[in-house]
Amino acid sequence: MKWNGNIEHFVVTGDIHGNTQDIDLFCKNYDVSKNALIILGDVGLNYYLNKTDRKNKEYVQGLGCLVYCVRGNHEARPESLPDIKEEYDDIIDGYVLYEEQYPNIRYLKDGGIYNFSGYTGLVIGGAYSVDKHYRLARARANGWDPETHWTGWFKDEQLSAQEMFDIQNNVHDMTFDFVLTHTCPYSWQPFDLFLAGVDQSTVDSSMERWFDTLKEEIHWNCAWLFGHFHDDRMVRPHVEMYMNKYDTLDTIAQRWKDWDNGYRLDWWLRLDPCWPFWDDERAKRIEKPTMQTRYEQIWVHDTDVDDDDNDNSGDDIYNL
Repeated sequence: MKWNGNIEHFVVTGDIHGNTQDIDLFCKNYDVSKNALIILGDVGLNYYLNKTDRKNKEYVQGLGCLVYCVRGNHEARPESLPDIKEEYDDIIDGYVLYEEQYPNIRYLKDGGIYNFSGYTGLVIGGAYSVDKHYRLARARANGWDPETHWTGWFKDEQLSAQEMFDIQNNVHDMTFDFVLTHTCPYSWQPFDLFLAGVDQSTVDSSMERWFDTLKEEIHWNCAWLFGHFHDDRMVRPHVEMYMNKYDTLDTIAQRWKDWDNGYRLDWWLRLDPCWPFWDDERAKRIEKPTMQTRYEQIWVHDTDVDDDDNDNSGDDIYNL
């Protein structure tokens, strides 16, 4: 695939839910000829499946940056798009999906293994939407047939049992530098961030429980990175959650190399309150930086805004 720059670094961030300003912010703060952006799911460019998505993709394509997308739960699978193509991407040494009109927007494949400027990375997208029943009830209340009408919920949002089986077989006992996913293992879930209005007994956690098994069968040197839960925090050593923040894979790799070597860390992510590890003596090696060494501009995402007059309308109350 063609690209006019020479990508040397990869920058990672979390869910943007169609807010193209977040990609614009990346372009303003990084040299896009040398830096590519990885979004850890719920990019939102294939959410409405109408002219809103086309408008957003045209805007991103026009920014001139290279964007790699992990698949989230609040978006259609890229392989379901009518004009999707698959091609080998020399930049990351692996196959990606893309649309000819928007070649700078590239979709990483579930179970794909890539080379991000010298770092090996396993990518696995998908998750369960805790607002599934709300979305389906809203559709029925409007007289829509969820089988034929857009609802904002995608029935194939999670990996199938066969997909999980195949990926697990393919990567068993392999070592990667990074694991990039949308959701995370069940035992790492940030239970303090769960929505109070959702009956957790109705939530399908099959992917998260599968990840709990998978994490015992693979190895990673630098970090497992995920989004989905809408916060920025350090979850475990070598495990990070992203939402609004941006960081390069180089910085993340160095951070955990320093940790393993016993150095004190300057840290900008919040510690995970769900895990008592941070009361351990080793946590004393973490301190908040007294001086900003990276840009940090954050705003509340203006999510799921549809400018169409008569289709796929309505604000979503949940975005997990």
